[in-house]
Amino acid sequence: MLSPEIANRLRACLTGAVIGAELGHARTVVWPDVAPVALLTHPMDPLPSCCEEPGRVGVRSVTPLIALGVRAYLAAGGRATPEDFARELLGDRDIAGPVFWWDGLHTTQELLREGMHPRISGMGNAPCGLIAAAMPAVGLYHLGDPEAAYLDGVELASVNQPRIGADWAGLCAAAVAAALAPEATPARVTDAVLRIAFEHNRDLFYRINLPIREATGKNDLTPEAFIAWWAQAVEQSQYRQETTWVEPNPIGKVLPLLETRSADARQFMALLLAPSYPFSIGSAIAAIGGAIAGALYGETYFPAAWRAWAAPQTQDWLALSDVIAQRLQFEREIITITEHLAAPRSHGDSLLYDKVYGCLLAGAIGNAMGSPVEGKFYYEIDALYPGGITGVLDPSRLESEDDNQLAMMLVETYLERDGKPVMARQFGDTWLHRFNRDHFWPFCMGNAYDLLRQGWDARITGHWSVVTGSTVMCLEPAGLYHLADPVNAAIDARAISYMYQRGLDVTAAAMMAATVAEALRPDATVDRVLQAALNCAPREPLRTFDERPFASAYDYLATCLEIAGKYDDVLAARAELNERCLFYSMIDPLELWGLALAMFKISGGDVRQAAIGGTNIGRDADTIAGRAAMLAGTL
Repeated sequence: MLSPEIANRLRACLTGAVIGAELGHARTVVWPDVAPVALLTHPMDPLPSCCEEPGRVGVRSVTPLIALGVRAYLAAGGRATPEDFARELLGDRDIAGPVFWWDGLHTTQELLREGMHPRISGMGNAPCGLIAAAMPAVGLYHLGDPEAAYLDGVELASVNQPRIGADWAGLCAAAVAAALAPEATPARVTDAVLRIAFEHNRDLFYRINLPIREATGKNDLTPEAFIAWWAQAVEQSQYRQETTWVEPNPIGKVLPLLETRSADARQFMALLLAPSYPFSIGSAIAAIGGAIAGALYGETYFPAAWRAWAAPQTQDWLALSDVIAQRLQFEREIITITEHLAAPRSHGDSLLYDKVYGCLLAGAIGNAMGSPVEGKFYYEIDALYPGGITGVLDPSRLESEDDNQLAMMLVETYLERDGKPVMARQFGDTWLHRFNRDHFWPFCMGNAYDLLRQGWDARITGHWSVVTGSTVMCLEPAGLYHLADPVNAAIDARAISYMYQRGLDVTAAAMMAATVAEALRPDATVDRVLQAALNCAPREPLRTFDERPFASAYDYLATCLEIAGKYDDVLAARAELNERCLFYSMIDPLELWGLALAMFKISGGDVRQAAIGGTNIGRDADTIAGRAAMLAGTL
């Protein structure tokens, strides 16, 4: 269970979001002509549902969008992904209502129904801040961790929004998460959001920072004078800076008021509602402001009359507290495991150091070992090397192997983040600074690099790549980062992989990262590592251009492991694996991953035998040997 204080602030966050949404709707529909100054004393009540005129519905309360975010986490039973969010948005009948200014949301619903992938369905949409109203749930789930909240906020909002709109939403999620930190203050929330904006979107940082500075300079004004100045300043910025009519930059309208004007709930809400946006509806901005204030100050911050009508609307959402409590309990277990792994040992380095070193070194050895026979069948290798290859023939091969080079680039990206989570954009920046395009396969890595150079968002540049196995060969750092946490390792690996891959490639990379995370546990076994792969393997039908004799990725892996279970000699298993488990191309990611797992199983987790098996089975031998040996080294 959550502590009483956190439970209170969670309820207050959701209640505050509803208060802002409903009062924002009323401001747009029935008080549009009320002068900003008059809002300080004007009665504030939610709008009755009977006031709509059929056939001419322009706006509605964004409360259904708050619910959308909550439902995504409840449906996932934990951390929500773009796919989870899209499933909830796709069939949401409240959001699908005939509301004119929500047509950007309706466009996404139609694109999803037409079959567009949810990670690209928002990339060409017009910027709009409405989706930010779904962000309180993201901030609540990642309470106290604004970096993680920003990352997931961007990922979920991108289902509906291009980069700028997703960044608005991500910063809203970050603000809620920061407001839930144990010693949160308005100043600390503002500082946390500005730091994230400065790092991830410098232009947006300046858009937000200037109004904050200006508002702070007006702190000595009376409430009446301040609200008059604020309304005018925002309305002028609508045309001077913003690029959209509907809910532009919600966090940029909340943060300038937070530090100096949020102590009084009524005054704060009046300020959020003050600007009479000519082409905006105000509800998402007020919803985010209410959510942040509730998270900061708790339930008693809001007038009892407001809580009386808002709190009942949140009752079905309070199950989110159980999901968050489970997350926190699991993280406590991860901390305990990490402390055990990192404890000094009398005979040398910690077990954690040993496992990380084993992962990276064994993967490199296997990669170099299999490189000379890449592309050959096992019987061709036998003809060339009677008795098989049992060592590294040419260590210099490692200098030209893209597997190891890409893995090290991702390692460097994690190191530069210094403990903060990595998203595709950071890996993309590493590529832009260190990637030699001519050294990598042009139809996946080279093409993605070209798109990055053209300014495409790194979140989605892999969606047009040829599937080549180029992510499963290097995503183990995501598993290292999420040690003992296969679920989050798979989520992050999938998101990073979409920078330069798609389809079975991101599926295999997610499974691989999950196995690495499991192998880092101090009590890990070969069977538990293999089960982590199966737990992550999709069971729905394969969707490839060719027809395959397997029902799903799970079915294929299970077949590879069933064959492996018959043998205790990595060389003896090759003929049957070759007969039953090969696809049309040696670089098919499912094939190379399935063969690597088979060799890992047969070897019993022995690094040398795993590398020998992966090398001598041929096909994409450098990657198969590298993956099999890498898992053994981690174990």
